[in-house]
Amino acid sequence: MKPFLYDFPILPDGFKFPVEYLNVVFADEIVDIEPWRFLSKNMAGSLFYYGSMLLKFSGAALVPFAIIQDESGLYNDGWVVLACFDVSNKEDCPNVRIYDYSRPKLSPWDNLAYSNFSEWFSAAKEESSRFKAERVEDQGCS
Repeated sequence: MKPFLYDFPILPDGFKFPVEYLNVVFADEIVDIEPWRFLSKNMAGSLFYYGSMLLKFSGAALVPFAIIQDESGLYNDGWVVLACFDVSNKEDCPNVRIYDYSRPKLSPWDNLAYSNFSEWFSAAKEESSRFKAERVEDQGCS
């Protein structure tokens, strides 16, 4: 299935997806960074969270591209966490801002941030390893 990357008329003027991100989402192999997953695999979810960010932060454009929605509650008690490109940085490597729905009073500018997609992706892989190890550990204690 072809990745969904929003229609360009709804994206902010001058915004370009980072090349590293495009390489990952258009790659033939499946990238497992659970609990993260790319929103490009889900058009409805992409549009929902993009609209949500527009409503929450109307003065600043954030383009969500990855989500954690762990219904087991193991990660973040089940609250949604979004990774968004910060469009205020018009360069080819926009910053990545994290928005945590469990902390609605904190803006993405008050939360964890990464200087670019590559830095976020590396951290997401490490986070995935820890999450999977913790899940196995929790299952072993049941």
